[in-house]
Amino acid sequence: MIETQVEIAAPPSKVREVLLDFSKYPEWHVSTFHLLKAKNSTKTLATLIPGDVICCGIDGMKFDAKITENSENLFQWQGPPVAGLVAGLHSFYILSTKDGSATILKQTEEFTGALAFLMGPSLLGRKLVGQYRRFNADLKRRVEELESKDGTAAGAYNT
Repeated sequence: MIETQVEIAAPPSKVREVLLDFSKYPEWHVSTFHLLKAKNSTKTLATLIPGDVICCGIDGMKFDAKITENSENLFQWQGPPVAGLVAGLHSFYILSTKDGSATILKQTEEFTGALAFLMGPSLLGRKLVGQYRRFNADLKRRVEELESKDGTAAGAYNT
């Protein structure tokens, strides 16, 4: 399993708002996630429910994945098996710190299948760890920049 996390100086609702607004990713993130959109064009990432399909473009790979959870604290999809040998369950956990002053964003990828063991953080998964850390840092920077511009979450992001 791959796991990375970052603490972001903003409430979970703000982190979730920025995370699920993929249309604005090109403004702050260009390295890993190049496409995340609902296959049903009438939905946004925020309105997806389990079973809905998203189109993904991640690090040069394009595939469709099924949403398994989209709640206040978890946005998660199941990717398809690659050549029937390995599949990934990608998760973004959006958790309030104990004192409620910030958010812990935990990004994980849990692999299953005959070749899942190769995707560990010390083998082929090493590249993913670096990519997820860069994404986390980009997200942190974006959310905290928006928070510093205007202390109100809605006002900061919708300007």
